[in-house]
Amino acid sequence: MKIPSYQFQFFSLPNGFVAALISGCLGLFSISIHAQVSVQDDTGQRVTLDRPAQRVISLAPHLTENMFFVGGGNRLVGVSQYSDYPDDALAIDRVGDFQSINLEAILALQPDLILAWVDGGNRRTLNRLAQMGIPIYWSRPVAIESIALELNNLATLTGLQTQAAPDIERFSADLAQLQPSARATPIRVFYQVWDKPLQTLNNNSLIGHLITRCGGQNVFAQAPAVVAQVDIESVLLRNPEVVLGSHAVGQAPSWRQAWQRWPQIDAVAHGRVYSIEADLLSRHSVRVLAGAQKVCQYLRAVGTNIAD
Repeated sequence: MKIPSYQFQFFSLPNGFVAALISGCLGLFSISIHAQVSVQDDTGQRVTLDRPAQRVISLAPHLTENMFFVGGGNRLVGVSQYSDYPDDALAIDRVGDFQSINLEAILALQPDLILAWVDGGNRRTLNRLAQMGIPIYWSRPVAIESIALELNNLATLTGLQTQAAPDIERFSADLAQLQPSARATPIRVFYQVWDKPLQTLNNNSLIGHLITRCGGQNVFAQAPAVVAQVDIESVLLRNPEVVLGSHAVGQAPSWRQAWQRWPQIDAVAHGRVYSIEADLLSRHSVRVLAGAQKVCQYLRAVGTNIAD
């Protein structure tokens, strides 16, 4: 049996048609790369960029840390003072601090996105920058769970969602593993911000949320201000079972010894006056998970005679 043979005719396309086809494909590819991105920040404001940000300024240390975490450290062209983690952040130009912002320095860096902290200062300067058309993302992740949302927002604004997704998922999974105190009634906790004058935080703060998340009750949860000045008599009246505070890296928490003057407080009587590295509690970054683990550990120890 003879197998029939088939002839195939190939047609050549006009050069102009081929060029137009390639140009169209590249145009579609370019659109996909420079697609508009949009998120809602912590003030409820919608931040929309025509394309993922390439030149970013961070005006808070926690935002600098979170940018590095999502893989956007190389997008940072300017940061605030005290942006000292990770080490690579130390090499980036400083453009301001909590009190002031160098407007001229920021404009010279030509940012396409500014990351700002709601509780920071400099609102007037930032409003001027916004009026000039520079998008601003406002950050205030009060609850620890909000940090994962911020990481997703920063990854979206910089087009790094795919790269950052595994690390963000791992952070959320570790967060879900936090083990609070198993005691039926919440453990009374006093958090000391400063000793002279004596200051604490209410529950409209990250630390207030951490105390609750770990099975505690902030004894000044309803204080009228986020940072509230209190007197020792009001602390004695509330009789906390745990006293928490913080210290800078490499410095001894000398404030702990002062509490020994008040042995009638349960926390003092049972050796439950604890200090945690400040950056693990005060910065709204992924490192706060380590601080939260410490808080939960200390609250779980209540009733087990385990002291620091």
